[in-house]
Amino acid sequence: MPLKSRAAVMKGYGEPLSIEYIDIPDPTGEAVVLKTAGAGVCHTDVHEWKGELGILPDRFPMALGHEFSGVVYARGEKVPEEFKEGTPVLVYPYWWEVEDEFVLTGKQQLARVKSVPGSIKYHGGYSEYVYVPSYKYLLPAHGIEDLTAASILTCAGLTSYSAVMKLKHHISPGDPVAVVGLGGLGLLGAQYVKLLGARAILIDVRDEVLELAAKIVKLDSDDVLLNATKVGVDEIYRVTNGKGVKAVVDFVGSSKTIETYLIALDNDGIYVNVGVNGDVVQIPVRIAVIRGITLTFNLIGSMKDLYDVAYLAKAGKIKYRELVTKIKLEDATKALEKLDRREVIGRQVIAF
Repeated sequence: MPLKSRAAVMKGYGEPLSIEYIDIPDPTGEAVVLKTAGAGVCHTDVHEWKGELGILPDRFPMALGHEFSGVVYARGEKVPEEFKEGTPVLVYPYWWEVEDEFVLTGKQQLARVKSVPGSIKYHGGYSEYVYVPSYKYLLPAHGIEDLTAASILTCAGLTSYSAVMKLKHHISPGDPVAVVGLGGLGLLGAQYVKLLGARAILIDVRDEVLELAAKIVKLDSDDVLLNATKVGVDEIYRVTNGKGVKAVVDFVGSSKTIETYLIALDNDGIYVNVGVNGDVVQIPVRIAVIRGITLTFNLIGSMKDLYDVAYLAKAGKIKYRELVTKIKLEDATKALEKLDRREVIGRQVIAF
């Protein structure tokens, strides 16, 4: 008999998630079944729930959730001892199905054929147990202090790390870097910016989020917190002695943020966009060309990036538990609604 798992499943776009029991297949070959520790509620889940991604689930009902951690509960005969029963793991959220040139060169997120748990083919982490088709998508998480909270490392932590690491060859220690949008990703991204030795200029529209950033991020005396509802780009030029910032990492990704902060870049600056808001953006091409600006985009991160993030978490180099509010499975719909209304500070995690 298949394992029965209690889950919050989506039956239709915008409808309340239904708490039901779903069948979890027995793992064979490379497959494993995880007992879920935590599942982060990501803004991508909101877009999927509302039908805004243009990606249709393979079936309804579907248990959402691509950002999760757990413990190996059962495994197939081809799964190595490294992932024996009881092993704590983080789950890479992009499951490649063909080892194409992107996978073989360490860019798994760009694989042409892939599945994302909770949206394509497989149930996701809003479930007490999750079937994972291959152990290759798992990272051992020995030494992680809070496996439930650490679920956010697999998407929020991974995506923000990959985005900030795009700055490595563009900035020097002490260069000013603007982080726009201090949600779960932005608060982690700000910490990575400081690990690069940059001067942080942290921007959001909520004072309470800026206050949290001041507590979590190891700020220096010349770092700056800015409320975008109270000051504009002129303030960025003022605090950088008229030069502008060497880099912007934009976790909002709206037409307003891109059009506003692209012109805040210094010569030879780089703009990394992470957020997806579906807007059509007007790019000031003349300014971009004259200043030699690089505009690039970021999708999740690689498996190697996730190993880096896990190391930083184990070593105490980044704070992630302080960003997490743990909730019950029954509150999954409320969590999506709150996130859609932008009422969430940090990250909500379904704790099992």
